[in-house]
Amino acid sequence: MNPLKAVLTAVAALVVAAALAGCGSAPKSAAPVKQAAVAIGNPFAVLQAETDKYLQQDRPLYIEPEEVLAKAVTAGDQSLYLVDIRNDEHYAAAHIPGAIHIAYADVWREQKTAYLPRDKKIVVIDYSGHTASQVAAFWSMLGFDATAMKNGMAGWSRDREVVGGSPLACEALNYPVTTAVTAAAGHELPKIETKAVSLAELLAERSREATGTAPVIQPQDLLAKRGEYFLADIRRGEHYGAGHIEGAVNIPFRSLAMTENLRKLPADRTIVVVDYDGHAASQAARLLNQLGYKATVLKNGMSVWTADEKVIGAKSVACNVGEHPVAKLNAPLKPGPSTAAT
Repeated sequence: MNPLKAVLTAVAALVVAAALAGCGSAPKSAAPVKQAAVAIGNPFAVLQAETDKYLQQDRPLYIEPEEVLAKAVTAGDQSLYLVDIRNDEHYAAAHIPGAIHIAYADVWREQKTAYLPRDKKIVVIDYSGHTASQVAAFWSMLGFDATAMKNGMAGWSRDREVVGGSPLACEALNYPVTTAVTAAAGHELPKIETKAVSLAELLAERSREATGTAPVIQPQDLLAKRGEYFLADIRRGEHYGAGHIEGAVNIPFRSLAMTENLRKLPADRTIVVVDYDGHAASQAARLLNQLGYKATVLKNGMSVWTADEKVIGAKSVACNVGEHPVAKLNAPLKPGPSTAAT
């Protein structure tokens, strides 16, 4: 072969080899995704548009514990990525095998979210499903595929030591409901100030503030102090019409972030969001808190307020929970100052 041709051939081979090496399978989550720095002139308008876009995606609200057991634990399905957001000591004492730990108080921190996988479904696990639903909404708005495990560890076990808190309720209450429609008044929209220069920064900033809000109110506390709160029932209109808590205004979940519906909510009162079982309401509360409202959730929704399934629009709460396998750390973590998940 001509010497010059041989040299050119060798160089070409090296170039091809280098190109192929550059196509290797580097982890998709190896580097955080940075958004371009832009001035945010109207933070509320930006968040309102992004929130409405998120709600219109109609994502599943949760994954059943049995599906997590079958896929992630039994079959070792690597497409599910389990994240336990309970307090440190409760995660250390008992968690679902394979679950990593990010404390609820830290879910907004970039150093925690930057390396979450974008090519897997993230299953968020807490005590009862409420804060997991909040985090799933926040992380989904950051671009992850996140969902909550239904009822949290209370849907995984009846053992209080495993759950780290109260087991799932076994029966619904018989608290009063009404069919009288509550008219919604008009309110001013919240105003948000920010130094954020990207949507991700703005969401993290708002989520950090929202994480400090009490995630739930117990049914008995709401019954005793109902007049202190503004009630937003986010169930479908026909279920609201069949029966709801007195004074509740109906705004269906998927239409919550429409401007005309946000104007039905006061920015100067605590809003209690009511749904079927607490999962959609918890997402709604996080979205509202990010928008500048102060919102919490009726724990377990109408499924525990009444036993009438025609009024609930779904099944009433029940404690038919199996005992599923758990793992624990060799040494317990010391309790930290983190905000408690629920």
